[in-house]
Amino acid sequence: MKILRVDLTTGKMHDQEISKEDSVKFLGGRGLAAKILFDENKPKIDAFDPENRLIFMAGPYTGTLGSFTAFYNVTTKSPLTGAILSAHSGGHWGPMFRKTGYDGIVFKGKSPKPVYLLITDAGPELKDSADLWGKGTFDTIDALQARHEKARAAVIGPAGEKLVRFAAIMNDHHRAAGRGGVGAVMGSKNLKAVVVHGTKEVSQADPEKLKETFKTATATVKEKSAAFSKYGTSMVVGITGKAGTIPTKNMQTGYFPEYEKIGGDTLVNNYKTKDTACARCPLHCGNMTKATKDYQAETEGPEYETLAMFGSNLGNTNLESIIMANNVCNDFGMDTISCADTIACAYELFEKGILKEKDTGGLKLDWGNHAAMVKLVQMTGKREGIGQLIGEGSRRMAAKHGPEAQKYAMNVKGMEFPGYDPRGIQGMSLAFATSTRGACHLRATMYVPELFQGVLDRFTVKGKAKTLKELQELFTVYDAMILCKFGARNAFANDWNNMVMLVNAATGFGYTLDDLKKVGARIWTVERLFNLREGLSKKDDTLPERFFTLPIHDGPSKNAVVNKADFDAELQEYYRLWGWTSEGVPTKETLSGLGL
Repeated sequence: MKILRVDLTTGKMHDQEISKEDSVKFLGGRGLAAKILFDENKPKIDAFDPENRLIFMAGPYTGTLGSFTAFYNVTTKSPLTGAILSAHSGGHWGPMFRKTGYDGIVFKGKSPKPVYLLITDAGPELKDSADLWGKGTFDTIDALQARHEKARAAVIGPAGEKLVRFAAIMNDHHRAAGRGGVGAVMGSKNLKAVVVHGTKEVSQADPEKLKETFKTATATVKEKSAAFSKYGTSMVVGITGKAGTIPTKNMQTGYFPEYEKIGGDTLVNNYKTKDTACARCPLHCGNMTKATKDYQAETEGPEYETLAMFGSNLGNTNLESIIMANNVCNDFGMDTISCADTIACAYELFEKGILKEKDTGGLKLDWGNHAAMVKLVQMTGKREGIGQLIGEGSRRMAAKHGPEAQKYAMNVKGMEFPGYDPRGIQGMSLAFATSTRGACHLRATMYVPELFQGVLDRFTVKGKAKTLKELQELFTVYDAMILCKFGARNAFANDWNNMVMLVNAATGFGYTLDDLKKVGARIWTVERLFNLREGLSKKDDTLPERFFTLPIHDGPSKNAVVNKADFDAELQEYYRLWGWTSEGVPTKETLSGLGL
């Protein structure tokens, strides 16, 4: 496994071979990146300090002949949360990156002028990007791919340049390493893009086995996942909306009776123009959509989270405005979830009289006002007016308006919530609270057994710790491989034995089931240790008070609220299962057992 070391301050670069021991223990992707960040970041440095590492990492499964092999990882210390952050993106950048012969890039320092990194078969080169600075992600990608034929570019837009704390890194125009501000860290280093073009063979132990699994996966998703292929994640609006657990009006409730106006049927039947897919993907869950009436925009998506957070969570039923907001976020390079949630926080602060029209530049932030919403997205990307504050994220924005305002900032560890109200899917309350990167739905999808499959009682947090821990271990392995989670669920049934087979076919490491589970546990524990070192603790493994005290007011989840005593008891059981103290600190025995 080979990584490229780049010192942006000096412009010097060199290759490093990763030891076989570290490759086996941490696999790649999110795992190896977490180890590097832990080892090399000085404790408690600011996320925008030049010495904060920015790590691009493929996994041993990325770019192989298997299915769903498109993903790459970006790891750093988050400017939004102060915690460890890993973000992932699909598309076509990751497989092309592996064809350059590299498995990762570790950036440190800050360039004295805007640059981009170009990696080809001839090697790496830092190139001037002054002419691209200030451009949106769409124009930047087009310019770089015209300049470097057949290359793929991962870029930041104006939001990353202006250090919006939830700025994303974009590739293939609409694919995002989205959450937590990886794009802002990239901007703080004066790094506009990473452009890759390679023709080398991707290392894989058993390519014939991987080709065979691709055929099996294709047949499986064709038979079982036709709806997901048609609608993509937009179909989830119908599930959470019907269950009364879709975030609504800054998560004051989970009941939004007009959910169908922003749902999959409305989107696909009225706005979809074609399917899209990542590299080596038989599922084709992406949708290209086009708005032509109230707004003019063509975009990929919006995904479920974007539909929910720019839709119901702002009391908004205008689907064209959500398509527009999605497109603006992608062009500026911003996480749609945190952007929408921070705007929703501003709307509630306006509702409560804490924000006034003089603060908003004359905008009336009334629920359902989609024109104001789109304007705020644009202002945030430019860091103009109140957009300057929104670009700080909900926690910092609310803190500027005093203690009363802070209870309206819906986040965990500083990261805003995705589209699942934990009062109506209570395994998610524990998943959100314990996630190493904040309120994240992709560290453990408890909503699948609780809501999608209905095999667990969604109205209690009791008895959820064991299932949660197992999912966290499994999904950590996905992120180290790196394997698309939609593919893992739809084609491989989230099955550990399938993962052992896929990882061994990619690496030849001969993992047993227990070996691979230990890989997941080891990576999760390193992330926990990083966060503890940065000052996070048990006090951060919780939810905003609203979810413990304010029941959902109506609908199928009426009166649902997370019982605080049950939550606290289950958190202790969760710590026990991990081998941590009652304060959530891994014991020496636990660390020794993981080889840490």
